Amino acid sequence: MIAEGMTLTQKIQQDILELPQESLPELEQFIEFLRFKIKPHRKKTEDEKLDTSAVRNLRGILKGYDFSPEFIAEARREMWGGKDHAESAR
Repeated sequence: MIAEGMTLTQKIQQDILELPQESLPELEQFIEFLRFKIKPHRKKTEDEKLDTSAVRNLRGILKGYDFSPEFIAEARREMWGGKDHAESAR
């Protein structure tokens, strides 16, 4: 209960002063959690907004490349020195 004439902030400060020293690291972690929890609700300033000038559309970047099962199997054979990957894992 808040004493007469005390604000909530003053009450919390008083409660903190009455805590044992070994409780303070846990209190600090809780405060960080609360800051994290409310952070997404804060509106970004113009300086903090995402700079979209560097964003690139990657759609179609791999067009024309062969990723067929046969091509991948051949690449695996080359990588594993002609052995099947399943055989070399034994």
